[in-house]
Amino acid sequence: MGKNAVGKTNILEAISFLCPGTGFRKDSIQNFLNEDNSSVSSTIEYRFTHEDLSNLLKIEFTLNDNRWSKQYFLNEKKIQQQNLLKIFQLFWFTEIDKVYFIKDKQYQRNTINRLSCYFEPILFQLLNKYSKIRREKKKILQNTREISWLQSLDKQLLEIGEKIIDSKIMFLNSFQRFLQKEENEFFDFEIVPSFGLTHKEEFLDNFKQNLLDENQWPQDHKIQSKYDPVKSIFEITHHGKKMTQLSSAQSKLLILSFLLHCAKFLNENKITIFLIDEIFDNFDIVNVQKVIRYCADNKFQTFFSSTDNFLLQGEINNLEIKEIV
Repeated sequence: MGKNAVGKTNILEAISFLCPGTGFRKDSIQNFLNEDNSSVSSTIEYRFTHEDLSNLLKIEFTLNDNRWSKQYFLNEKKIQQQNLLKIFQLFWFTEIDKVYFIKDKQYQRNTINRLSCYFEPILFQLLNKYSKIRREKKKILQNTREISWLQSLDKQLLEIGEKIIDSKIMFLNSFQRFLQKEENEFFDFEIVPSFGLTHKEEFLDNFKQNLLDENQWPQDHKIQSKYDPVKSIFEITHHGKKMTQLSSAQSKLLILSFLLHCAKFLNENKITIFLIDEIFDNFDIVNVQKVIRYCADNKFQTFFSSTDNFLLQGEINNLEIKEIV
């Protein structure tokens, strides 16, 4: 708790680095350190208990050749970022996230892909490999147009693409079974799967044809979004209405309800962290308490930032309010 511009969000941003990527600021690493910082390195340390063992995790930022890189060390041993998915799963929601989630299709895809990776960590590796091969193919199309090389890459893309779709279908089916048994305490939502998650074989046939078409002249063909494994996700709606058709408060409740249920669904043998930054401004006290109690009941390690303590101190067990000045 604290006034505006005292650093509340900075604390949450540091915690969000536990997630693959650049946390919830969605910015390049170069822009994270203070402009007046002349050091060539910076470190964030986390001490946590997992499976009854005490651990030290360090995230080290290092400047080399005028570019910042990020490395992870668990108990002084270097660890791949994707392996953190076996220990931590992070969820966050801010006012900016609400805007991005509604207006930016890519942001929606990235969010749902990240949640799918929590369910099946191998998906993180598959998505990275897929993106790497796509970049390699683009370079070949721009330079050599070596058809045998292109065919080899297309074969790999098909194999990886099918695994990506299978992983997402598994996540979707498991999550839907969970929702059928779970009573929604917040805001009703439905899941509307994309074409790739409902018509796998037809989707893969079209994906294959798209790859072949890319290899033809002229080079103006791109994989259609409908047939791209990375872009195959699902939408969330409220009583058949899309987020763009809802009020600001309704869309906020819809997204938060979805994320909270995902967190509970995925909350198994991992440390679940939920970060909520200044999103309670148009919530009544009943909904605020529902959110906080849900996080407490499901043992999420939850961090809220707000300018108001909502008179919650003493109302909820294990709730600690600290003021930042």
